[in-house]
Amino acid sequence: MSSAKIKTQNNQWLSQYVFPLWMEKGVDSQNGGFIESIEHNGSPQDVPRRAMVQARQIYAFTEAVKLKILTANQVRPILINNLKFLERYSLPNGSYLHAVDRNGQAIQLQNELYTQAFLLFGLARAFELLQNVEIKERALQLLKYLQTERRAPQGGYTELKNSEVLFQSNPHMHLFEAAIEWMRVDRASPQSSQWKSLATDLSDLCLKQFMNNGPRVVAEYFSESWQPHLEQGRFIFEPGHQFEWAWLFQQYGDLTGQSFQPISEHLFLTAEKYGINTHRQLAFDEMWSDFTVKKSSSRFWPQCERIKIAVELKHELIADQAMLALHQFFAVPQKGLWQDTRDADGIFIPQAAKASSLYHIINAMSEYELKR
Repeated sequence: MSSAKIKTQNNQWLSQYVFPLWMEKGVDSQNGGFIESIEHNGSPQDVPRRAMVQARQIYAFTEAVKLKILTANQVRPILINNLKFLERYSLPNGSYLHAVDRNGQAIQLQNELYTQAFLLFGLARAFELLQNVEIKERALQLLKYLQTERRAPQGGYTELKNSEVLFQSNPHMHLFEAAIEWMRVDRASPQSSQWKSLATDLSDLCLKQFMNNGPRVVAEYFSESWQPHLEQGRFIFEPGHQFEWAWLFQQYGDLTGQSFQPISEHLFLTAEKYGINTHRQLAFDEMWSDFTVKKSSSRFWPQCERIKIAVELKHELIADQAMLALHQFFAVPQKGLWQDTRDADGIFIPQAAKASSLYHIINAMSEYELKR
């Protein structure tokens, strides 16, 4: 199938099914928040609403404006109501808690770094569309909290889950993403140097610590001194995160004038060589650092990240193959929803479509639309 035809299919799916459905059933017009998930029969689920989902949906809806699927006038009131709902997650120290119920009552009080990273990212996208200085002030409060209360002894930031202090690369990747987004939308202000400084620190942390290992891949789990957590002499890495880091390095390079092409190519080609189920053209979920497969299932999101970096690095055949593979996840009774995971046998695991997934899907389709 030609890239032009793939683009047409993507646009039709997003404009005719995805956003009409999520505008109707995925936006809580009464309370202001985004719905967490929708069953494959089209019924919204009444489950806790994670702050991360609220932030990711801000991205998805604002990206739909850029793709001319929705108008700014359609999205603006949704964002305004959503930002009011986000106040229910806000903590006095500047951070955001994990989840609330549909009425905005706190359910999970933990404030993971992963959640903070996505809130910082979502606030950047809301600021870009609404141009409300209060949004930026809230983002700066969050940044101050991270820098004063979550600094790790050897650089980076601590992850907190169930009162346990952890050291992981994944939340830093999304914090890097947020810093890049703020660099892009807030270039001319006095605060622009803060965003660049954050992005530079995270870039250096990845190159000097997360990839400080034999195969030069981004490990997932670490000790306090940023040494990879080993199991029988090997550590875990994820093909999807190699793709994602590679793409982010390219975005950061575009903004700073630096070239990260060799790093991005290395991460991409390593994940391509060892982390792809060539029979199904799907990325595996997890690998060991000796390049054996740890988890042979395939979630949809690594396929999205593969598309993005393949487009960015002009590996056009791989981009097309990965996009067509992603389309397999959209075969559900209610058009505009998706499957999440294919198990080791290639069978889809039944579960509701999570709103958080749209962030990955529209990001991949946007890159494919604009750059392929």
